[in-house]
Amino acid sequence: TPNITDVRFITSAPAGGSSKTVTVEVTWDEGVTVAGSPQLTVDNGNEGSGSGRTCVLTYTATGSSANRKRFTATNITVAEDDVLSVGASTGSLALNSGTLSDTEMGGTAVPAFLDLSDTSAVTQTVTA
Repeated sequence: TPNITDVRFITSAPAGGSSKTVTVEVTWDEGVTVAGSPQLTVDNGNEGSGSGRTCVLTYTATGSSANRKRFTATNITVAEDDVLSVGASTGSLALNSGTLSDTEMGGTAVPAFLDLSDTSAVTQTVTA
């Protein structure tokens, strides 16, 4: 089973406001095949003014490789000083009716590991 070894933000920290883009890359220890639209939820501490802002990113093939997959949201709203977090006990991967499976085994019989708990947490603080 492919295990997650790393997670990182690809985009720079966004400035507060609406219609912002956030991209996160997840790395497995071997090739992973994606079908459908798996999603990655990035935790938002909502430290800035207001509340309830979430960051749900969807798989995009753009920039992805055999063992590195990118997840992007292009229309999120964040506030200055919000802290976005993913990895360890923050954020989560969901299949969203799709699959993430072991490329070497072929097909979808061997699912890739979706738990981010073995990775170090990474954060971004939204700028002014």
